[in-house]
Amino acid sequence: MIATALLLLLASTAGDDPVEVLMRVRDRVLAHAARVPNHTCVETIVRDWYDMVGADTPRSCDALLGRRKRAGEGTLIKLATTDRLRLDVGVAESREIYSWAGAGKFEEKELVELVPIGAIGTGPFAATLLGLFQARDPHFVFEGDTTLNSKRVLEYSFTVPQEESNSRVKAGPAWVTTGYTGQLLVDPATAELLRLTMRTEELPRETNICEVDSTQEYGMVRLDGVEYLLPSMTRERFINQNGSEAENTVTFSACREFRGESVVTFGGKPAIPEEAKSGAATNLASGLSVALVLTSTIDADQAAAGDRIEGVLDAPIYDLEKKTILVDKGKLVEGRLMRVEKRYASPSEVTIVLRWETMEVDGVKAPITLAPDWHTASKMVDSPGELRKRPMGIILPRQDESRYAAYHIPGEHVIVRGGLRSEWFTAKP
Repeated sequence: MIATALLLLLASTAGDDPVEVLMRVRDRVLAHAARVPNHTCVETIVRDWYDMVGADTPRSCDALLGRRKRAGEGTLIKLATTDRLRLDVGVAESREIYSWAGAGKFEEKELVELVPIGAIGTGPFAATLLGLFQARDPHFVFEGDTTLNSKRVLEYSFTVPQEESNSRVKAGPAWVTTGYTGQLLVDPATAELLRLTMRTEELPRETNICEVDSTQEYGMVRLDGVEYLLPSMTRERFINQNGSEAENTVTFSACREFRGESVVTFGGKPAIPEEAKSGAATNLASGLSVALVLTSTIDADQAAAGDRIEGVLDAPIYDLEKKTILVDKGKLVEGRLMRVEKRYASPSEVTIVLRWETMEVDGVKAPITLAPDWHTASKMVDSPGELRKRPMGIILPRQDESRYAAYHIPGEHVIVRGGLRSEWFTAKP
């Protein structure tokens, strides 16, 4: 009985060997790396922007971070805006690739081309974790036992220098590869990764950021009877040199495996379905007047840039020279939200930015390029679906939104239930 008890004791403690547990974690992550390129998920990013209040901006990042720590996180800032993004994300050639949700294809583009404004980072889906364990000489330090949600876990720390890092940060026009430090929290019984935290090195002055901190919570997702290690939630905190901060909350949903019938393309121009290539919408001359009515409902508390929208032609498209109808009234048009942003200043305001992408012509969806009529675009909206009729000042669009229509709606919890009419002109792609 004593010998049996001793063997059981040895068996129970063997699983807590920090080297063995970490090797099991590594093996799980690398096995995941072999499968993750066959999958894609919908990535939703909620971005909160905080302005600094009160004291003057410190002259250095060290002074700023020190004052922030002494005062307590969140005490020197106030929430200014919130926006939301919805993207499809996958992995190709050891880096993450993106498209707007539901686009049906990935293109060989940088994330900055989809999201040119605002703080955003790459890597939460898979690249950061894979890069950590695929580094040339990954170096971990076992820090001992700790607890997570009342559960005993093992803690490891690590350092990844810039030359071995695949972590990139963008704010403004530049992407910067950065080294980082962090911690892993691991369940010793199952060797499951539960949490990954990271902090970048101090970033170059031209990024306008001092550092980025992130926390990723992990869990197993079952797809077709097989479990995959994926982050259930990621929080990224961007601490800017002027004292403002941005926090991105990233979640993943609708994860799916590529099937044999799936078509995923990379690079080049967006693919056009064969039945749409000869559609009349692609042959429309520039400068034709187009009146559209939104039929989709947009809930500002849930909607995100990337979401699909629908509308209909509110009047025929005419060829004024030939005095003929080119496209009949009532034809279906589809597009996408390009920005849904809440501004919390007094009074609060929601900005909704949209573009149109296809029009139903001869029973098929044909690509179309429209530019807003600035006499009606970017106006204030008294209530969802109704434009003000009195004269309004000019609200210039952002530089990256010159082909989109922007509507500024008073209030915070705004629902546009359809009926919003907008004027456009046909334009060259």
